[in-house]
Amino acid sequence: MRIGLLIYGDINSISGGYLYNRKLVEYLRRQGDQVEIISLPPRGYWPSLGDNFGPSVWQAIAAAKLDLLIEDAMVHPSVLLLNRRIRRELKLPIIGLVHLLNSFDRQPWHSAWFKRAVEAYYLKSLTGIIANSQTTLAQLRQLLVNRLPPYCIALPAADHFDAVDITPTALQQRSLAPGPLKILVVGNVIRRKGLHVLLRALALLPAENIRVTVAGRLDMEPDYVSELRLLIRALRLKADIEFQGALQGPALAKLYRQHQLMVLPSAYESYGIVYLEAQQFGLPAIGTTAGAAHEIISHGENGYLITPENHRQLAGYLQLLQDDRQMLHQLSRNALTTYARHPKWEDSCEIIRRFLDSRIAD
Repeated sequence: MRIGLLIYGDINSISGGYLYNRKLVEYLRRQGDQVEIISLPPRGYWPSLGDNFGPSVWQAIAAAKLDLLIEDAMVHPSVLLLNRRIRRELKLPIIGLVHLLNSFDRQPWHSAWFKRAVEAYYLKSLTGIIANSQTTLAQLRQLLVNRLPPYCIALPAADHFDAVDITPTALQQRSLAPGPLKILVVGNVIRRKGLHVLLRALALLPAENIRVTVAGRLDMEPDYVSELRLLIRALRLKADIEFQGALQGPALAKLYRQHQLMVLPSAYESYGIVYLEAQQFGLPAIGTTAGAAHEIISHGENGYLITPENHRQLAGYLQLLQDDRQMLHQLSRNALTTYARHPKWEDSCEIIRRFLDSRIAD
């Protein structure tokens, strides 16, 4: 097959969605498929709507001479009107790869209403959908009033680190090690990821009890980063927080090995690959009840789920794990067990390729 993948920006960008896209491209190419990455400039939601009226997106897709087009659904503002022309004139099956639905993210009601209408119109232009979680599928059903096109569910995985082997002895030693509770936050530093919630939780705890390392880009929402730095100073937490910037591969794996707990109290996660990455290294995770974190984190078994913005609830769980290292050890063991049951990238990408074959056949 000659397959196009339509995305915004650089496929090597650091985020769970781009990682998913890269793993899919790698798999398809290993199977002998030709994959053409068609990248559109990321220009924001409203300016991107103008792509429907210019020639550049249409010309790029037409010139690629494809058998099938996969669209990362984040590009929907650029193609929601073009897709019907693409299907009609180029006779192309169009598959939406849905990592995140904008209209289910927290935003003013009027913006959410408009984006929900736009996303629903876009989704109706597709000949098939790849959903990244059961939660995303449920949201798709809401938007399309249970009139879904053919779909598959292919869960993200986390087996992209080399030689991860956490022995029971090493896990026990790390969990029971005396001293501050070592927390890792993995995610780009944007408001939705909820780092401010963690900071406010830390302010309720003895300063000597917690150490936090943050691994994620700092350039995506500069105003929010400035706000966080002011909050850290106001709460006198500067000595407890270390910003490492964006990391991946061996550098990120090293951090997972060095910490005892992963915390990401996001306002919303459509899945949350980092929770699964943490489990691979035997780290329990704390997420929120919003979105799909509950598909990975079993509350009280391999981590905890808090309600969004509830820093007091978060502080309680952090204090519990600082005080009860045997509990931390049990959660850590359960995290490894959960990860072992989870599909690998090869499994999920195979599901997608079989689905693509079926859409070509139709």
